[in-house]
Amino acid sequence: MDRAPGTASDTVGRPNTSIVESMQRRKVPSPAAASRHTTLSKGVVTSTRRALAAVCALLLVFTTIPETNRAFAQSERQPPQTGAAAPGGAQAPAVPLFRQARNVAVITLRTGDRPIDSVTAKSFIRRLRMAENQGADAFVVELDTPGGEIGAVLDISAAIKASTIPNSVAWINTKAFSGGAVIALACREIVVHPQATWGDALPIMASPLGLMNLPEQERAKFLVGLLVEVVDSARRKNRERYIYDEYIVQAMLTTGAPLWWIRNKETGVEMAVNREEFVALFGTEPPRTNPVVTLRPGDEGPPTLQPYPSPDTTTGARQTLDPDRAFQPASPVLENLRADVDDSLASMSVGASRRPRLDPGDADKWELVGFVTDGSVPLTLAGDDMYFFNLAANNPANRPIRTDEELKDWFGAENLSRLDPLWSEGLVQFMTSMPVRGLLLVVFLLALFIEMVTPGGGLAGVVAAVALGLLLVPPMLMGMATWWEIVAILGGIVLILLEIFVFPGVGVAGITGVVLLFFGLLFTFVPDSGLFPDTEQQQQDMLYGFMTMVLAIVTAGVGMWMISRHFKTLPLLRGLVLADGSGDQGEGMLEAMAPDRPASPVPGSIGVASSALRPVGVVDIGGRAIDAAAESGYIPAGARVRVVERREFDVVVELAEENDEPGPDGHTQDQPETRTDDA
Repeated sequence: MDRAPGTASDTVGRPNTSIVESMQRRKVPSPAAASRHTTLSKGVVTSTRRALAAVCALLLVFTTIPETNRAFAQSERQPPQTGAAAPGGAQAPAVPLFRQARNVAVITLRTGDRPIDSVTAKSFIRRLRMAENQGADAFVVELDTPGGEIGAVLDISAAIKASTIPNSVAWINTKAFSGGAVIALACREIVVHPQATWGDALPIMASPLGLMNLPEQERAKFLVGLLVEVVDSARRKNRERYIYDEYIVQAMLTTGAPLWWIRNKETGVEMAVNREEFVALFGTEPPRTNPVVTLRPGDEGPPTLQPYPSPDTTTGARQTLDPDRAFQPASPVLENLRADVDDSLASMSVGASRRPRLDPGDADKWELVGFVTDGSVPLTLAGDDMYFFNLAANNPANRPIRTDEELKDWFGAENLSRLDPLWSEGLVQFMTSMPVRGLLLVVFLLALFIEMVTPGGGLAGVVAAVALGLLLVPPMLMGMATWWEIVAILGGIVLILLEIFVFPGVGVAGITGVVLLFFGLLFTFVPDSGLFPDTEQQQQDMLYGFMTMVLAIVTAGVGMWMISRHFKTLPLLRGLVLADGSGDQGEGMLEAMAPDRPASPVPGSIGVASSALRPVGVVDIGGRAIDAAAESGYIPAGARVRVVERREFDVVVELAEENDEPGPDGHTQDQPETRTDDA
């Protein structure tokens, strides 16, 4: 994200001059206060006092022995650690009681350029359960991700909040965009690498054709769930005092939310305000120069944006919340989402907001610190900005978190173990990616086509079976394919085969089979879909799967046409077909499709069944092996047959009468070339 000219700095996330100056004025705890010791004054102490002091010292020894290998809730009662020695002999800062942990598990979410998906979520939850079961006192979510699927992100966030280990820390090393930013807020603390970047969680849609903008109505539906999630995360953090600003976390989800940062001169509380609140508090328009985040020159202002349409995701009566628990939109563009967000906050029992209420009579108690964002882009912050806006617990300028050792010092930990994804989870993730599934679908359709239109059993059938297995097994392992989808797919294939080989020309079985196969495969693209996907994420997954399947079917259709035209000139494809045990191999449907094929035998032609017809097989007519289907019943190999119908790619035959004799060209003697009802 490039900064426009006219801003205070050339890199995204670096605060402007006014904010830097205000940061320098920020009050920080004195290190001396943290290490202050009480000493006894010199003087004459009576023997009674010495005895009393000895008893107190003995009691102190027994009451200050740390209990190791306890969960976070118990470790809060332990005495503070003094910190490990820093390089050069300096003493590291003392670790607060609430952060202390002996055993720390690091759960990695380093997806590179790949999105977070349902496989990632299941892997994360598995590793989190492992950390809980093996005695971790704290866990770290190491983030380096561009984001991902909203459903998977919300599953991970819910698992973090529901964990039996409340001591959770998000380590942004080095990027947490989109869903990664949402996951970071779900942890109790955030620590950052010096090059960390966080934010920009505007909902968008990914498709086989690339990233696409969502229609505003659809984006509004996704925003409701994301707003509930980040507001809940902020209020959990703010139970004791106001730290995570509710407007700041909303501004990363949308455009059109200009914000200003103000500070209470008496209490030191800092918060973001929108234009309406600024005008009501100070009685003047806020300045619009040098925002921290913008893509536009600071003196031009943000674009005019219309409010999101009401998503109307709630059924039944609306919930009425107390003002302290109600949703407070950061911008008028979110106003139409208020009722839906309130309903979700009520159903989740989200706590009250600790955001300070602004009274116009208190204008002299507040001071402007700086312009945060003009709202032209979703909020994105660098590591130092995250510290300034109270999102990061560490100051990356003087206490960066770059290595596992620095992470151990952050907790005062003795042990730190990494929990990385299994190789098998990576394989399943690769096999369930949309491009790979689309390619497997093309291979399956082409191999099935070759197997069905060529005589004899062949390697094409094996290839089709393997491709189908690779299409179904990975989704089954991650819960994307359920029993009814497998039944629909297999049933569809059986019906298609019946249509081709048993009930040719009827159409009912074939059409039903195609429908079952299509919808069975389509629903394997939707995790936990059930019969009727009704959530926004499931509908998006289904649309993505539909587009993938359409592209795969079109590609396979082109491939089928090419194969039918050039089958004889492609040795690789010819090698996929095996001759049957009789040694006779019909010309098959592919040869029948060739433009230079000889004319098919006419009705009345006499031949011999080269293989048994059950009801499909091969017959010899005039020295040519031709695919044929018995008109009814079973015809054994070696039986004389007569053609009763000529179709585009094969012939229909019946048992010939004893007096039927073939002529030199295979036609019945004294018979016309077309069969009539009196023949």
